[in-house]
Amino acid sequence: MKRHILVTVLLTIYALFMTFYFGLDLLKSGHAFRFYATLIAEIVIITLTFFALRRRDRLRDQRKRQQ
Repeated sequence: MKRHILVTVLLTIYALFMTFYFGLDLLKSGHAFRFYATLIAEIVIITLTFFALRRRDRLRDQRKRQQ
């Protein structure tokens, strides 16, 4: 399995766990904005991490092919 996929899957699983563990309490206590802001930030960071690691893996593969 490629590194960029593995890291993305692990981060997504962690984010889902934290969302269900802490997020439901935030929604029950009336902090909906904080919940959604955190959720959106997590999605953006995971997406950016995926593309950055994918680019890094592609560059590493290109260097290996050139050698």
